[in-house]
Amino acid sequence: MTAAGQSRRHALATMLGAGPWLSRAMAADTGGPLRVAISESIMADVNLNDARAAMQTWIKRMQADLSVAIEIDAKVFSTAEEITRRIRLGELDAAALNAVEYRPIADLFDSSQILVGSGASGPDEYLLLVNRDSGYRRLADLRGRRIFMWAAPKMCVAPAWLATLLDEEQLGPLEGFFGHTTTDSRISRAVLPVFFNQAEACVASRRAFGTMGELNPQVARNLTAIATSATVVTCFYAFRKNYRSADREKLVRLHDGLLTNAAGRQLATLFQFDELLVRDASCLAGGLAILDRAERIHTRLAPGGRKG
Repeated sequence: MTAAGQSRRHALATMLGAGPWLSRAMAADTGGPLRVAISESIMADVNLNDARAAMQTWIKRMQADLSVAIEIDAKVFSTAEEITRRIRLGELDAAALNAVEYRPIADLFDSSQILVGSGASGPDEYLLLVNRDSGYRRLADLRGRRIFMWAAPKMCVAPAWLATLLDEEQLGPLEGFFGHTTTDSRISRAVLPVFFNQAEACVASRRAFGTMGELNPQVARNLTAIATSATVVTCFYAFRKNYRSADREKLVRLHDGLLTNAAGRQLATLFQFDELLVRDASCLAGGLAILDRAERIHTRLAPGGRKG
């Protein structure tokens, strides 16, 4: 971009009353490397060193096959706070993050193009499961009972979903409703206590519970869902708004054939997706709506908040 062009963009940002972060974002040089950050929150229960190595291999492959220059921190994974700061400063062109992190800064991302995983990491539903023989049929029956929560990256919206369920039935806030809450990163350790009547309920994703049921049909037969969420997409790639470059389109096209090479297959295994699909931000509506409602509930129930 010419000096005159940069001056016009800075002048426009100033005329619109934009803050310094927007001026820097608008002036970002899209001719440089594609700057990507990956939130540490989207990591599953895998070895971080393996994940870092897989990402570096994938980046080298893109650089060699497509002549795409990608800039990523040496540590590979970033905190949500760091991603937010760098997006606001225009220091990132794309980020892999979850719906909770995306929601407060959604206006900084391009809503027309979201890269979403399919398979285990793709669109899913949350299930509130109980043992069929337990006699529990409604959420109200679980007051003071033990519940297990599967602690996977895609479960980030689950606490908000439970809060909305309790509010719908006027059962009070999530905090204090259950007698004891346990989280576990292993789906079997979250589900089997309900199967063996060591806990009264658990929350898992439909896909994960379905896979577990295929391995152990008796678990699928004995557990039943008393509540099901809307479809949610929780982990994805998004591009910074106004970021345009040939490298962006190359990156999108590369994901179409990601599983045709060893590096891509290793990446898919570590991040638990079958392939990456291009969607728009409407695919995020289910999860974002749950988060919006949970925030309104929290505001209403907070000390000094509106109760009526």
